[in-house]
This record gives sequence, structure tokens and C-alpha cells, in this order.
Amino acid sequence: MERRKPLSRLARTCATFEANLLGKPVQQHNQSFLWMESRVQQNTNTNQHGDWLGGIALRWLMLLNVAILVSTQSGCQIFRRFGARPEPVPVVFNKTPTLDELLTKLNSNASAVRQLDANIKLSMAGMPKLKGKLQLERPNRIRMKAGVMGVAELGVDVGSNDELFWVWARASLPNQTPAIYYARHNQFQDSQMRAALPLEPQWLIDATGLVEFSPNETHQGPFLGPNGFLKLISTRQTAAGPMYRQTLIEPQSARIYQQTIYDASGKRVAYSDSSEFRTYADGQVSLPHKIVLHVFGPDGTEAAVLNVTADDFRLNSLFGDPDRMWSMPGPEGVQMINLAEMSSQ
Repeated sequence: MERRKPLSRLARTCATFEANLLGKPVQQHNQSFLWMESRVQQNTNTNQHGDWLGGIALRWLMLLNVAILVSTQSGCQIFRRFGARPEPVPVVFNKTPTLDELLTKLNSNASAVRQLDANIKLSMAGMPKLKGKLQLERPNRIRMKAGVMGVAELGVDVGSNDELFWVWARASLPNQTPAIYYARHNQFQDSQMRAALPLEPQWLIDATGLVEFSPNETHQGPFLGPNGFLKLISTRQTAAGPMYRQTLIEPQSARIYQQTIYDASGKRVAYSDSSEFRTYADGQVSLPHKIVLHVFGPDGTEAAVLNVTADDFRLNSLFGDPDRMWSMPGPEGVQMINLAEMSSQ
């Protein structure tokens, strides 16, 4: 009677894994893998110059057998973790909402999130890709620190609190004096630099979809926009005149996919595209994991494009010293430049 050789380590591993997955005896699965193993040995022995490729193929067949079983039994959970995690789009409205219904839902979505925290990746033309952390606290606190390979000292520190905002490029260029550019919100709005540098940290907060549609603003819509989106037009009075915001909203989920800012003359100042949404808070809140912010100069040409990609958001769970988290840094040897006092010329 011919004595069967024991299974190889690969075959034993595949058989045991498959048996445990199905909850059946290991011996039952040993038989199928024993046949595969015998074919591997036969192909290897019969032709040393060519059929060894068949042996390799059959070994891959063992692994493929397990992979197919995993995908059918566990819904591909093991493999899905390495790619995007598709989820059903929440249905908030079954028909076109009224203006009041839409504003109520959008404000409810924003008010459910007081704080956000996420690891991020940043990219911008002319600079290396950065990795870091994004933290925000509504309505207007934000801190974004990122650096090359995640090293903060080789990157940027951008922040905003209730009084002022700042931008610190920590890795200065050769022959460039290290500096932190900052301004108080109210002073910057009335400054000459405001026209030349239409920068508002609030835009990045709004780009996450956490937009507050204030009753102090005028809102019109919803109108039918491009690609079936609903369009809202909001008007806010500023010291420089009225500012207009166009918001594009997916009609069923009430997710905000694009926001565009126009100045008093109707010239586009900035816009943001948001995508790759996921739901949080038991499906009550949708947040984008990819944000692209476009900023335009006074002549209407695109001045900068900032790409932000976030991993899983953590909601309402910031910890640490608030005074330190939301305070502008004051390092020694770094010049402080007030944007509100600079000339636009």
C-alpha cells in the first residue's frame, strides 16, 4: 500500500484556515489540498525544465482557493480594508426640499459636530507632499500642522482662533528670514492686503461641510444646478461689500460637494470641491475625506490649489491644553509680520 506523503506547510496552512472559516473538520479539507499537493509534486518531478511552472501555478491555486472562500464567506472584509470602503449614500430627502427644510438639515449636520480631528496629507504645487494633523473646533478654530514625512519642523503651521489667524512656514527657503504671517480677523477685513490676498481660514472649515447658514445672511434657492445638484445662493455683508457663496448640494443626501465664493463685483475669489464622503454619528453626519481648495488672485487667475486628504475623522474628542492648541506660536528668532499692516503694493 502506497504511503502518502504528509502535506507541505503551505497546504496544511491553507486547509486549516479554510476548515476553521467554515467550521468543518480539518481532515475533510486536507483531502482536497492533498490532491493539489500531489499534482504539484508530480509536475515538479516529471519535467524539471518546464512543468515546474505548473507547480508554481498550483501553489497559487491553493492560495486562490482560500481567497475565494474568504470573499464569499466574509464579504471580502479582509481585502476591503486595503481599499476604499464603499457605503450606501444616506437618503435624507425623497423629494426636492424647500429652502427651510434644506437649511434646517444643513445646520443640523453642522451643529452635530463641535470638534474634528484627523490625520491628513497635504499637497500643493511647488511644495513637497506633507503629512500631519488637522484639528478644528467650530465655529472658527482650526489648527493644521504638517511636514515632510510627518516631521513638523519641516513643514507648516496654520491656525486660527477667535481673534486672529497665522501661517508659519517652518522650513524657510535659503536666504529667507523665518517669519510668521498673521492678522486679527477684524483688522484684516479692513486692510489693503485683503484685496490682494483673499485668505480666510473659515473656508477650510466650511469645506468639510460644517457650514453654518446664518439667519443674518440672505439665502435664495434651492435652484436646479449642474449635474442634478441643488444650488443655494447666500449673501453676507462685509466691510468690503457683499460676498456671495454658491453651494452645490446633492439632493437626496444633502451632502455639500462644492462651495464658490464671489466678491462684490461678482468675481470668483475661491472655491472648494469635496468628495469621498463617509457617514458618522450613526449616519447622521456626512464628512468628505478629500478636499480641494482653489484660491484666485486679484486678476482672476488661479493663485493656489491646496489638496487635503483625511483618514477617519474623530468627532468631539479633542484633548489637550486649549490655550496651547489654539494659540499662535511665538518661537524665538522668528519674525512676526502683521498682514493687516502691510501694503498691497
